[in-house]
Amino acid sequence: MPPVTEAKQLSPAAAFVLTRRLPCGLLLALMIGAFAVFAGASNLPALAMLLGLAGIAMNMLAPALVALVTFGGGLNYALQVSALASLLIFTAAGFALATGILTFVVYGCVVAIAAHLFMGNDGTARSGQWLAAGLGLSVMLALIINAFAEGLDLRAYTEHLLHPFFENMQAADGDPEIQAALSRSRSMMAQVLPGLLAWAMWIVWWGDIVLAKSIALRYGFYEGQNNDVLDLHFGKPWAYLFLVALIGANLGHGDLQFSATNLALFIGGMMAVQGVMVVHSWFRARKMQFLIGLMYVMLFFWTAMIVPFVIVGLMDIWFDFRRNIDSAHGG
Repeated sequence: MPPVTEAKQLSPAAAFVLTRRLPCGLLLALMIGAFAVFAGASNLPALAMLLGLAGIAMNMLAPALVALVTFGGGLNYALQVSALASLLIFTAAGFALATGILTFVVYGCVVAIAAHLFMGNDGTARSGQWLAAGLGLSVMLALIINAFAEGLDLRAYTEHLLHPFFENMQAADGDPEIQAALSRSRSMMAQVLPGLLAWAMWIVWWGDIVLAKSIALRYGFYEGQNNDVLDLHFGKPWAYLFLVALIGANLGHGDLQFSATNLALFIGGMMAVQGVMVVHSWFRARKMQFLIGLMYVMLFFWTAMIVPFVIVGLMDIWFDFRRNIDSAHGG
């Protein structure tokens, strides 16, 4: 990646790392694998917890680095850096091919292409939709491949993944009622885990792209369209797919029902985000900053609030509420 004209505003160390493939790839690999590196690094419980949290934070910020180098160096450069980082992860994981491929796809390709699309016309919508499709398919394909390899159906394999988290709790208490409650909790969590995981990843990855854009703008190397994050929207195919998934979740059986349930949950999450963007835009147009903050606080503490936003998001697909928002006349 050739040094950009405004790169002198970066610190020399940051410019050196971001503009060279090898150090940038090393940094990306370290960020992706930080949790594994820090796990067990200390015998002190408090320090171990802090290191674990630091590792999780670094892993969650890894897509921001990929987006940043996409904005500064282009798609090809970002893919090269991601490939190098994935190769390092593949080697560190004992030459586990699946780990290397998954790292390259989820942390590299999906993010780099989303960031590249973000810079174009209608970039917010195209980027968000690509990111949703890429992450959703990646999570589902990884689940299907691993379940098939273990000889289990999708729900049974998901419960198998959750077993270590519940094993210690079940062993610590021999009360049959508590054992039964934990078993029910694991079964309920397994039913929705893939959809929740994919949605949580989308939220984090999307936030990373927005963060990377703000950094690139600050240092003068973002040259794409200055798309507004509040313009995020999903098209009618997503709404139709959501309705089909709801039908499959209610009428299907086995793996079909499991897949449809998680697809409906995932797309419903996307619709909720679109609904939040609509309401945020409406409040912003009327300079109601307090209500914007209150909305996000209520969403954080009261998860049931998400349902009205799903409805608003679905309706916005057909009625395009934001088109009619007029800050001067109150819409």
